[in-house]
Amino acid sequence: MAEMLRWGIVGTGMIAEVFAKGLEQAQRGRKAAVASRSADRASAFAAKHGIPRAYGSYEALCADPDINAVYVATPHPCHRDVVLAAAAAGKHILCEKPMGVTASECSEMIAAAEAAGVTLLEAFMYRVHPQTALVQQVIRDGRIGQVKLIRSAFCYGLGDAYNVRLDKVLRGGGLYDVGCYCINFSRMVAGEEPDDIAAVWTLGATTGVDESLAGGLRFPAGVVAHFDVSVRSTGSAYAEILGTTGSLLVPNPWRPDPDRAEIELRCQGQAPQTLTCLAGGQVFPLEADHLAAVVQDGVEPLIPAANAIGNAAVLDTIWQRMHGRAEASA
Repeated sequence: MAEMLRWGIVGTGMIAEVFAKGLEQAQRGRKAAVASRSADRASAFAAKHGIPRAYGSYEALCADPDINAVYVATPHPCHRDVVLAAAAAGKHILCEKPMGVTASECSEMIAAAEAAGVTLLEAFMYRVHPQTALVQQVIRDGRIGQVKLIRSAFCYGLGDAYNVRLDKVLRGGGLYDVGCYCINFSRMVAGEEPDDIAAVWTLGATTGVDESLAGGLRFPAGVVAHFDVSVRSTGSAYAEILGTTGSLLVPNPWRPDPDRAEIELRCQGQAPQTLTCLAGGQVFPLEADHLAAVVQDGVEPLIPAANAIGNAAVLDTIWQRMHGRAEASA
């Protein structure tokens, strides 16, 4: 059996905590170190999650010779520097989504990983769950005909206290935090990059970031996608794909049930059919083990690093339009 990957976690926020807990269920990896820009935060995180070593700088973790995989859980604009440092140190990398805030950032990180001979993956955890493979198979099999329309949503509510996800300097707002999922899903289903991008939004009076946003994408083959995101609403998460002869509803696309994930196939003239994915597993251990399989077994990544470029291009296009317009009217 291949050696367990020894993970270093960079960042101590909410998503880092979720990943640290997920590693406890991973089959091919274990927690080895954590780093924060604050030594105290790193030590507290390590004590809470049973991690052997804590570092007060990202550079120190990357220099640790015992670490061979790094999970990057810093705010969006901080990903680039950590990824470049980890690649230069010869570490394999799982970088939280979105990998970069611009397409050029993503290209730079991908080139650095390739030059260093290390694996770099973007942590869209839903892509490694068998439910997503089932969705793709239904479409490939033509069971809903030709895809025409994609709908998706990812909405939730944040409190009033400061949160990095609402910090404009860190590209906070619903677009980058959760809109990236809907964009990724739409691009996956369409199988190509959009040739037209549209969006409307509401900027928070105090935050200055998009707190609710509706976006639209058109693809060259004629598929249209629509998505809704919010960080100031009640929760809503779903995806729906409409074809010429049927549709596919995915009630829980982003965090599929680990034991029994269900999607609903609706075909013309037939009763709705529930398609079930049993024992698919938890998404965070799955993505850790997937990186191990790519590194150690040579399997093809379910979502290649280059896929991040197209997602970042859509995100940055909307961001520039949104904030360029906002600043012009200020």
